[in-house]
Amino acid sequence: MSDWAVRIATLVVSLGTVAGITLGVMRKEFGQAVARFIAGMVALAVLTNFGSLTDSFEGALRGGAPSKPAVDSPKNDDPLSSVWFPVAVAAGGLAVSVGGFSLWTAIQRRRTRKAARRAADTAAQERRRAIEAEHDEVLDAHAAYLCDVLAVLDRPALDDVTVPQTAALLHALDTAADARRGDDLNLYRPAVSQLKTAWRAADEHARKTGLRHLPRQERANITRARGLLEIALDGNGGEHERRAAYAKARELLDGVLTLPRQAVAAVETRTRPALAKDATA
Repeated sequence: MSDWAVRIATLVVSLGTVAGITLGVMRKEFGQAVARFIAGMVALAVLTNFGSLTDSFEGALRGGAPSKPAVDSPKNDDPLSSVWFPVAVAAGGLAVSVGGFSLWTAIQRRRTRKAARRAADTAAQERRRAIEAEHDEVLDAHAAYLCDVLAVLDRPALDDVTVPQTAALLHALDTAADARRGDDLNLYRPAVSQLKTAWRAADEHARKTGLRHLPRQERANITRARGLLEIALDGNGGEHERRAAYAKARELLDGVLTLPRQAVAAVETRTRPALAKDATA
């Protein structure tokens, strides 16, 4: 085999060895990568000494000693014919493969961490939306009560800050509102849970209590005022009758029960402009 053929075969084997090592490392088959490295080194050693091995083989076939190169033959300094060149190529390929695999692994880990953070952020946003929905449910129920003057007259304890359950509800409303402005779901979640519990307790207490905790005369005034407000809110009634009913209801409630401003605004918004003007005069 000519020198150029040996050189080409050496390069092919070197590149094949590097490719095999790289593939083994990428697949995390490190045992196969080492085996390919050893096999490549053996093949390169054979190719590098192919000429001397051929001479030895031919000498053995002829029954004599292998031919020796002339003493005064020039020394071959071609790096491609040296055994160290393919060894260096394979070792360099192994180093590049390991380095490339390490870089690829680091990139994949970084991508995995980013994906995990995105998933965690998405999950946190979903949890926050769920908590906010529960919070809004209580806020809507409380706002509906404050805007319904008839509900206030039926459950006045729910707007009485001297009632322990109502005081606890107001405190829970403030706590949940503060937690909502922050980013810590570990504070927001229990605050909303506490608010839901406080709302149920205050609402149930107000429904059970009704007007029983008030003196008899105040209960009578509230009952009469409720009937008059029903007339004032009836859109089928005459304007004069509705104005008179609203004025009388406010007179009966004066000093007995203070209506929430939301309830007053809701009543005056639903009545005719003349009635609202008369009520604020």
